[in-house]
Amino acid sequence: MPNFSKSTCDRGLIRPSTDQRGYQQALDDFAIASLLSRLQTLCNTEFDAAGMNVSQSELESLAAILIRELTATLNSKIVSGYLKTMGYGCCDLPISFSHKRFSAVELPTNFPHVKPPRFIYGDKLQWIRDRADSLNPKLPHPPTSPDWGTAIGRFYGFASHHCGWTWCYLIWLDKCSPSSRWTVADTAWEDDLEPWEESQ
Repeated sequence: MPNFSKSTCDRGLIRPSTDQRGYQQALDDFAIASLLSRLQTLCNTEFDAAGMNVSQSELESLAAILIRELTATLNSKIVSGYLKTMGYGCCDLPISFSHKRFSAVELPTNFPHVKPPRFIYGDKLQWIRDRADSLNPKLPHPPTSPDWGTAIGRFYGFASHHCGWTWCYLIWLDKCSPSSRWTVADTAWEDDLEPWEESQ
C-alpha cells in the first residue's frame, strides 16, 4: 500500500504565514489597520484609549461596531458625492479627497466676501446634464432633459460632498421643466447649475 503521508497534495493549502500576510493586506487595503491605529491613539476629555489599556480584541470589536454603524447610516447623498467624484475621470478617489479632513462647519469669518455668487435673482438657470448620461451611450433610454427655472433665492451653505462652503440656489421651476409635474421649486448647488437659454 503506497504511503501518501509525504505527498504534495497540500500544495494548494494556504500556509499560516501566507494567510497572516493576506489578512494584514486586507486590513491595509480596506483602511481597517488605520482605523485600529487611530482608535488606539484617540484621546480627548471623555475617552483616553491609551490610558484605559484597551486590548486588541476590544479595539477590533469597537472597529466592527463603528463599521456596522457607518453601514447602517449610509445614504444616497453621501454615496452619490463619492461616486460623482470617481466618475469625473478617476478610477479611484483622489488621495487628497479620500484623506481630506472636513473643514469647520462654522460660517467662514470672511463671509460674505469669501466667494461672490455667480447667479443673481431672476437668472434663468438649468441643471447641468449629468455627465454619466452623456458618457454612457448604452443607456436603455435616452437621458431626460435637465430641469430649469428662475433663481428666486440663494443661501451660503456647507456642502458635505465638497467638504466646504458654497452657494445653494432656490429655483422656481418652469412649468415645462420635467420635475414641475410633482414640485414647483427645488434647490441646487452652484456648481450644478448653468445659464439657460430660452432657445434651447
